[in-house]
Amino acid sequence: MIGRWLPHLYIGAALLATTRLPAQSRPPTERPPVRGAASTPALITIALLDLPLVEALEALSQAARMNLVWQAASLGERSATRVSCRHADAPPEEVLRCITRSAGLDYVRLSSGTYVVVARTESAPVFAGLAGVVIDAATGTPLPSARIQLAELPASVLSQDDGGFSFPRLRPGRYALSVRAVGYRPSQSSFELQPNDVHMIRLPLERTDVSAGPIVVNGVRPGAASRVLGAAELAPRAIDGLVTGPAVFLPGAPVPLGVSRRDGTGDLHLQGGDLGEHPWRLDGIPLYDAGSLAGLLGVVAPAVVERLTVRRSGFRAADGSFATGVIDLEQAVVPADGGNAPATEFSVNPITASGRLSAPIRMAGALGHVMVAGRTGMWQWTAPSALVRSLRHWSAPDPVLLARLSGFAAFPGTAQLDRTRYATSVGDEQVSLHDLHAATRLRWGVSQQLDVSAFRTANGVSYDGTAADTGAGVGSLQSSDAYSWRTTGGQMTHRWLIGPRVRQRVQLRAASHALEHSGRMHMLTMPAAAVTAREDNGIAEVAFAADWRVTATQRVDLVLGTELAHTAAHLDLANRVLRPIGYKTSVVRGALFSDATIAVGGGRYLDAGLRVTQLQSGRTYAEPRVALRGERVSGARPWAWRVAGGGYHQFVNQFDAASTMPVAFVPNARFWLPSDGVTPVARAWHLAAEGVLRPRTGWEIRGESYIRWQPSIPMFNYGVMFDSTGISAPVRDPATLLAQSSGKAYGLGVRVIHEGALAGVGVRSELAYDGGSASRRFPARFGGTMQPPPWLEPHRVLLATEARPVKGLVLAARTRGVWGRPWVLRQAYYDLFGAAPMNRGLPIGMPGAETRPVLIDVDLGLSYTGQLGRTQVEIGASLTNALNRPNVLDYGLRRQTVGAGYETVPRYLPGRQPAFSVRVRP
Repeated sequence: MIGRWLPHLYIGAALLATTRLPAQSRPPTERPPVRGAASTPALITIALLDLPLVEALEALSQAARMNLVWQAASLGERSATRVSCRHADAPPEEVLRCITRSAGLDYVRLSSGTYVVVARTESAPVFAGLAGVVIDAATGTPLPSARIQLAELPASVLSQDDGGFSFPRLRPGRYALSVRAVGYRPSQSSFELQPNDVHMIRLPLERTDVSAGPIVVNGVRPGAASRVLGAAELAPRAIDGLVTGPAVFLPGAPVPLGVSRRDGTGDLHLQGGDLGEHPWRLDGIPLYDAGSLAGLLGVVAPAVVERLTVRRSGFRAADGSFATGVIDLEQAVVPADGGNAPATEFSVNPITASGRLSAPIRMAGALGHVMVAGRTGMWQWTAPSALVRSLRHWSAPDPVLLARLSGFAAFPGTAQLDRTRYATSVGDEQVSLHDLHAATRLRWGVSQQLDVSAFRTANGVSYDGTAADTGAGVGSLQSSDAYSWRTTGGQMTHRWLIGPRVRQRVQLRAASHALEHSGRMHMLTMPAAAVTAREDNGIAEVAFAADWRVTATQRVDLVLGTELAHTAAHLDLANRVLRPIGYKTSVVRGALFSDATIAVGGGRYLDAGLRVTQLQSGRTYAEPRVALRGERVSGARPWAWRVAGGGYHQFVNQFDAASTMPVAFVPNARFWLPSDGVTPVARAWHLAAEGVLRPRTGWEIRGESYIRWQPSIPMFNYGVMFDSTGISAPVRDPATLLAQSSGKAYGLGVRVIHEGALAGVGVRSELAYDGGSASRRFPARFGGTMQPPPWLEPHRVLLATEARPVKGLVLAARTRGVWGRPWVLRQAYYDLFGAAPMNRGLPIGMPGAETRPVLIDVDLGLSYTGQLGRTQVEIGASLTNALNRPNVLDYGLRRQTVGAGYETVPRYLPGRQPAFSVRVRP
């Protein structure tokens, strides 16, 4: 079929070739006809002895004065063929027949008398291929959703998540190539493809100034706009806010759709899901306990993060097995300016000081960069006073917890502990943070790249203080609490552009995390009656993963992959309240996955995937996933949409055990447990929709909705952790700790974004609303009824505005409101007293029966970026909770001094808090 049409294609090319063009625009690969050739001589005598094909054709054209044309692409490798033909008084066409037959070619004669040299129709067509990767010219980071267009073809392609693209089946010849991506300067180039050639190319794009909005929107463009829906990529300032917490509010810090930060803990929650249902990954390395202590501590230094992507409900099979979503971080290796000279960067904020060094290297014939970064805590010198006051307020011993959970009540004079008024604890709190990151990126030519990275983080928080009784006359309480987190991880990833159709990625990674906690509490009048607590847990994982991205056709892209992981965990917990726990477990799991993207026409695309996981017990779990998306770019109102759904499992689950220390400096002990198929496996079904519309220039409306059914949720079972007869033998079987629960969540979110000018000043404003509902059953608590989770924020409204009055200066203001927060009392009450027999008449009802007061914050911030010689300096300042509003975190209980009733005692979030930050790039 193809061979039948080839002559017609070449005839068309010949018609173009015979059209008279200005000399400067004549295609260089075409041979123009000889001018003035009105007719062809009847007979010629010619001897062509061992001449190259092109010279033989030229000699015939001159001798016979015949209109003879050809294209270099049609000759291909045969252009080097040597020809010998002798003819005396022969028609020129007979000589041409001899030449083309000797070279394995053919010719056709047009009605105009022009002869066109073509490939033989019975010969197999000759093709070539083009493959490459689009990268950020400064950092070398792959750029997804860039549009690659060949001027000679009607359709373009988009770069994949790894920046790769391919045109696997092209005719040989010269092509003009253009590349475009939002936030980057367009790039144009040209190249020539030889027959059977596979051309490999790297396409670096240079950045341009773009809006400082929190979400990098790839724009409404065919195939690209709908692809980014379901995942939000954040701008650098928003990355700092999510990774380090809200210590400093700077422009560009609002969070994307469906993401909320829990006040008081700093934990991020995604679309009503629990913290452990959307893990964090750094270059594919799992991060455990990514943030803690109101966001002050984290295992990642923001200076090393180049890209953060939040994948929400409806994510693809290749993205993994998680109940709600996943947060992916990518580490920066190349200097921010992309230069080939060593580059440094230093930054200081109220919590930490950090530094980063990048330098080019040459190794084993490869070119690349190496990066080293470090961070250390500044708490002892720069801790914000408002935050210190809040931490001391939260650390005041809770009289109800003290009375119910300690053994002090057995001593004379301490029976009324739950009437004690411990308003504030005075002592010494220490926050330590040290981490080190190292990474290197090496490239061999165009087709191979090796990335290696590693990090180690050591965080700690401790408290040692005394709280004096101001009411019941019980006496002063001496308490100490110390937590230590250690995290280590590393990975090695090799990327190989195998050919025009296949790109391979292979990764080996490992990670470990450990927590140690010790606590002691005693009355100064009875130091021998001490209450102690000890927790020690850890998790380690080693995994191998590989995937192959295949361009099956111009309309079908495939991702095929596999993963093999070994996960080990242990937990040791001992205190005077819960039964002691001591176990070790390890699980091996393997997975196969595939994703297909099919262009179905009309600006619509179908994404279908399947992930199959088998545990060492032999149990197999399948996760089918599908999405339909589309966009329209014509007209004045471009828009894009995506609808996705499917099945999801999670095989490493996170659990929180409430702290039994009444000071509760850190409210819980977090541990992880890999499922072997005997313990419950988390299971969920997702249905999500998202869209973006640009009704007019400068305006953008984004919206999402989701429904998530969770028929299986592994939950920590407090009901089996209490023994009315006293502390029993340790729990050795992990399955004893857990119970299978269920739940559901649904919600929606809307963003209205406007960018324009007001009185000559560039202004960007964003109005956001997120609403949702979630409920689940809590084993052995609340009578088996469905209750909202403690992190739920049913209604959130955000108004953020940024202005740029002069170059380099950005002013920002943000107002946040949260309504309907359940779990009015401290979570430890519901965790420890919600299960019999611990309640003992406390006024603890259903956590969803009441709501906390409305939370309203007004934050102000600014940043200025300028040059001091060759040094770039960025200065930031902020004022969080500028109105100094007393926002309630939650309530504690205290028995009334008269009667047997209880009164509530509020705990407040930090008040007005000024802060400064400085970043220097020499």
